[in-house]
Amino acid sequence: MNYDYDVIILGAGAAGMTASIYTSRFKLKNLLIGDILGGTTTEAHKIFNWPGEPGISGFELMNKMSAHVKDSGGEIMSDTVIDIVKEADGFSIKTKSNKVITAKRLIITAGTKHRRLNLPREEELAGRGVSYCATCDALFFQNKRVALTGGGNSVISASLYLADIAEKVFVICRGVALKGEPLWREELLKRSNVTLIYNTNITRLIGQEKLEALELDQEYDGSNTLAVDGLFVEIGLVPQSDLAKKLGATIDEFGYILVNKDMSTNIEGLYAAGDSTNASNNFHQIVTACGEAAVAAESVYRSLSIAKQ
Repeated sequence: MNYDYDVIILGAGAAGMTASIYTSRFKLKNLLIGDILGGTTTEAHKIFNWPGEPGISGFELMNKMSAHVKDSGGEIMSDTVIDIVKEADGFSIKTKSNKVITAKRLIITAGTKHRRLNLPREEELAGRGVSYCATCDALFFQNKRVALTGGGNSVISASLYLADIAEKVFVICRGVALKGEPLWREELLKRSNVTLIYNTNITRLIGQEKLEALELDQEYDGSNTLAVDGLFVEIGLVPQSDLAKKLGATIDEFGYILVNKDMSTNIEGLYAAGDSTNASNNFHQIVTACGEAAVAAESVYRSLSIAKQ
């Protein structure tokens, strides 16, 4: 069978772009496919732990990476993969735009998607006060009252960003303390317009045409109802492993793709890297995603070189 590409990379985040750059340097014809160029990294207000960049927005970093992909000779397609079929010695994929493309090897770098609160009317109010991306939607809430829910670095980062824009910021945490990096926690505590509410869950979203208030399971300021104009949900991410699972790849109890040290899966020719895998001790960072992708690319090169012999 004549394949269109040596390797197709599914997912256009940091891992996917790194895989494209490395496979290009190995002189492998590669195609990077993603519905959102840059993935969830583009939503990061500031990234402080990317080597060589003491402070850079996720959007800017991903623009630099995509330019690097193109300069290296990789192809980028903005589309969504809806189906994958395992061929005898390769793969055939189908996209939402009805394209069918084939490759000898496949690297899944699909990353993660935002976890939902799973409250009634959450989907109806998405975009009407409920948001999952502070950098995308913060400016809609200039000089307004907003709440965020979560307990880690993502909620702290988003809160710091919103504190510069909104009149009042409430951070609702179900635990006894935030779990983010100490330096970020200290910075958040300095903001006079930020109030932290601990040991509390959101139980109901109130509002018809738009979000108007939150119902809480604990009283705050003498009431279980907190009036807000917006809610930013920062309660973690869910691995996007459905396509890998469809191919028969082994998935762990949390939905992550199980990979070997060379980033291969239990399916011949299928590799995975980045936040959708269980690699790097489940330490999901941009830098670890890129490292995994580099390993996956080199493993694909080795695999194809052996196949030629």
